[in-house]
This record gives sequence, structure tokens and C-alpha cells, in this order.
Amino acid sequence: MEINNKSNYKILIVDDEQKNIQILGSILRQENYIIGVATNGKQAINALLDAGDYDMVLLDVNMPVMDGFSACKVIREQESLKDLPVIFLTAFVDSESIVNGFEIGGQDYITKPFNSKELLARINTHLELKQSKDQLKQVNKWLEKKVKERTIELASANSKLLQLDNAKSEFLNIISHEIRTPLNGIIGAISILNDSQLPEEVIEMFEILDTSAKRLEDFSYKALDISYFNTMGTDALKLNKNNINELIKQIIPQFTDITTQKNISIVLDTAKNYPTALSDEQYIKKCFTYIIDNALRFGSKNSQVVIKTMVQEESLLISVEDEGSQFPEDFNITNMKPFSNRSHIDFNPGLSLFLCKQIVEAHKGRLEIINTIKGAIVNIIIPAEPS
Repeated sequence: MEINNKSNYKILIVDDEQKNIQILGSILRQENYIIGVATNGKQAINALLDAGDYDMVLLDVNMPVMDGFSACKVIREQESLKDLPVIFLTAFVDSESIVNGFEIGGQDYITKPFNSKELLARINTHLELKQSKDQLKQVNKWLEKKVKERTIELASANSKLLQLDNAKSEFLNIISHEIRTPLNGIIGAISILNDSQLPEEVIEMFEILDTSAKRLEDFSYKALDISYFNTMGTDALKLNKNNINELIKQIIPQFTDITTQKNISIVLDTAKNYPTALSDEQYIKKCFTYIIDNALRFGSKNSQVVIKTMVQEESLLISVEDEGSQFPEDFNITNMKPFSNRSHIDFNPGLSLFLCKQIVEAHKGRLEIINTIKGAIVNIIIPAEPS
């Protein structure tokens, strides 16, 4: 590779013999190099520091006042000159002198008397290297600038996202309160009116209102929980050691009406000495409740729902198996969306199972769906916590 525009390169010739300076100067000027001259090491250092724009030094070794080796050592101690190419001009050809020159920071050496073609070839090579290094420095400076700018942009964006997250959390809290308060009032009023002596046609209307209000309440609470997990992720959880068997036993009584109505029996097959799980009691119970409720709603009459708990290495497996409708063959729990219209979920398609998926994944676990000949199994796998 030939260096770009030699007239842009400035070379300092350092030699105590005027004849050598004249020969070198003539050769370099013919190649359009800009040259400077010094007759000893001390002059050379002063010239380099004063000018600050030399691209190379041709440095004689044997000089009065300060020799070339000493001058090179001082050059390398200067921050602004530490990468400046130095080529020694020397009559010494012994290996010790050559090695010494390299050790103190010289890039190359040319023996006297020198061949002009060899001299120019070596100069060209080291100026090419310097050109490449200078370009790399410019690129690095540009990259550092861009990284700094991008870091500032990202810091600003993260700050705005944090503000938005805080605003979203506050908004969800307000919405949750504003939805729950009127819904509780509506449901409470309907309950009171249902206990009153009212005409049969009015009672039927209140039953429709009661069903609609409860569905709206159920949908609203699940939608708010989904939004909360989307915003908070694992930060939504308050983790404590909980005995999973006990949590399941606590929620079973709430299903008495539907099990009686459909004559479905709930069979508990729980592991003995079951280790505890580090879990959020409120949300993990919600997860169990939705999955068991789903199994009962889509289970056939006169069937059973089997709930098993077992230890699998360092994980807990909680399976809920029903006898009834299956999930669609192409159903994929990994890709499901909260507001899809796929069935075998509940009256609010997709919400319950999607929320369960969020809850389980926030617990660093996973949800599995398996169809059986008689129905379906939903598996909850979460990390076990030794009791």
C-alpha cells in the first residue's frame, strides 16, 4: 500500500554530520516529504515538542550532547510522542546495538552507508503503519463519542421508562380502586335486592345483572393483574416459604357448589413431607384456583379432577387433570395471547391461563398443557425450597 500524499508527511532528520543531512534531505525532498533537521538528540527532542506535527524521526545513533539511544528513550517518555515512528541510522551492525535500539522503542534501523531505495521502502512502510494507526485512533475517538452519546441517550430513555413505569403502576392502582369500588357497590346492592320480596320477573333481571356484574368483576381483576405483571414482572411478587399442599387444601372448599352441581369429585394425591416453595401466597393461590376452576368448568359431569403434587429433583410439580374437553391440537401455551378466543379456558377467553403463565414464570417456573384420551392436564413446575 502506498501512503497518501507524501507532501503531507513531515520527517525529522537527526544527524551530527552535515553531509548525511544533505544526502537524506535530497532523497526525501525528491519524494515530496517535508523535512526538519537537528544535529543532536537534545535539539531533536526540542524540535519534536515545539512543532508537535512530525510523522517520523530518522535518528543517528552516535552523536554528541545526546546520542540517539538516549534521545529515543526520552521521546518514548513523552505522551505526545510515544507512538512516533523512530528509525535509527547507525554504523553499528552488532546484534547487541540493534536489540538495544528495539528495546528502547525504535521501530527499525538502517545501516550506514544506506541504500536510498531501502531507506525509502522502510520509511514508506512505517508511515503506512502510522497512517493506519492514526485512522484507527480517529475511528476509536468517533466510536467513543458515539458510545458516550448513546449512553447518554439510553440513560435518558431509561429515566423516562422508569417514570412511565411508575406512572403506569400508579395508574393501575387508581384504576383498580376505581373499578373495584363501584363494582362492589353494584354487586352488594344486587345481593341485597335479591333477598327482598320482588316479583319473579324482576328477580330474573337481577340475576342477569348479578351474573354480568360478576363476569365484569372477574374480567377486570384478571386484566389488571395481567397489566400489573407486564409492568412489574418478578417485582410483583412477595416471596415467602409456603407449603404447597396446604395452599391447595385451603382453596378446595370454594369449589363446593360446582362440584355438587356437576357431581365431580376432587381427588388430592399429594406428596408426603412435601418441601416448601418460595412463592407469593396470594398469586400462587390465584393460579391454582384458576386452573382447578377451569378443570371443573370443562370437566364432564360425574367425573373427577385429580390434583397431584410431587418432587422432581429440585422442582415441584403440581398437576391438575380433568375428564372433559381437550385443548385444541395446535394450542401452544408459549405463544398464547391474553385476549385470544381459544376455548377450554373460562368465560373470559385466554385471561385465566395467560395470567397463570405470568404468575408461574415470575416464580421462575413454567406451565405445561397436555391432552389426554379423557381430557387434559395442566402442569405447574416451580423451583422447590427445602423446608
